[in-house]
Amino acid sequence: MIDYRELFSAGASFETFARTGLAGEIAAVKEARAKLASEEFVASELRERIGQVRGTYYLLTAAELWCPDCQRNVTAMQFISELQPNVSQAIISKSRAERTLLPALALDKVRIPFTLVLNAKFEPIGTFVERPEKVVNGGEAELQAYREGRLLNEAIEDILAIISRHEAV
Repeated sequence: MIDYRELFSAGASFETFARTGLAGEIAAVKEARAKLASEEFVASELRERIGQVRGTYYLLTAAELWCPDCQRNVTAMQFISELQPNVSQAIISKSRAERTLLPALALDKVRIPFTLVLNAKFEPIGTFVERPEKVVNGGEAELQAYREGRLLNEAIEDILAIISRHEAV
């Protein structure tokens, strides 16, 4: 059985991860962070929901900075950690995830970003895969808005939904 605590401990911080790419990739992360920092972009209600998270949660994220989905969504998940100290994120490489998470979770492949949401005991309670549900289930308009970086909040909503379902139990 996989030791998620150990795997989380082996992961990089967001700050380390965000420095690993080419100039354009790093700039994309900075742009997403600037949007998330804007009061107009992230509604006060969403900020309050992040602040109301009870319990401790860990976001074990497989990501690569060259991936535009990772640039957007990993940054959005980090925003949760910055507002809510009870939620921590660690980032592992896609290849490490393929060696560890792929067999442990019986996945056919690791699409990034892949985030395994863990509870305080480092037990899996849900996953976020590649793109927010609104984009996956939406049409061309949602995909275009996503590609333009206008749906960063949706990744936050998806992670909060996983946590909320766990807290309701």
